[in-house]
Amino acid sequence: MFAYSYLIQMIRGGEARPTGQQTAILSWAGMRGVVSLAAAFAVPETVPERDRAMLLFLTFTTVIGTLLIQGTTFPALIRRLRVSSEQERYEDRLAEAAAQQAALEAGLAELDRLIAEQGHEPDEIQKQVIDQLREKSWRRSLTAWERLGGGTGPGGAETPSTLYRRLRRRMLQAEREVFVRMRDERRLDDEVLREVMAQLDFEEAILDR
Repeated sequence: MFAYSYLIQMIRGGEARPTGQQTAILSWAGMRGVVSLAAAFAVPETVPERDRAMLLFLTFTTVIGTLLIQGTTFPALIRRLRVSSEQERYEDRLAEAAAQQAALEAGLAELDRLIAEQGHEPDEIQKQVIDQLREKSWRRSLTAWERLGGGTGPGGAETPSTLYRRLRRRMLQAEREVFVRMRDERRLDDEVLREVMAQLDFEEAILDR
């Protein structure tokens, strides 16, 4: 099955082939019973009876063994390889988005309760912190819903989260160029450059997630 998947990809000019997990599932679920028994029963009469009986016995035990071993372990293999259908992935994303929405409402309700406990209106700095907390919660919930559309909205337009990640990556690249230029101009130490570059790399890694 693995060789066949590569062959099909070569014949069809680079067309996407099944993943390794999918190929393993196909191989483990291959047909073994009917064809093997038919081939064994098709042995000509000229073959000695003893050899024919041995061939039938070996074929029968092999078929039973593969059906029992591979048949009973098939669900466990699918779970182990984490292979799921598009419908299952969609349902998982839908459940995640619904859970994120419920968590968002609970978090914002708790935030409002904590603000009310203060007994006075928040000052400007506190308002900025509260606004950032609300924005972060809404963005996380929105991202879960956007994944249902694969990062694109109606007509193929970028969703807010996709746009944010694309623009922020360009900004990070521009920031890296500034730090490198200042290092080359002897205005920034190499150790400081490594520290700031590590921070930028960490933020970009978060964007990739």
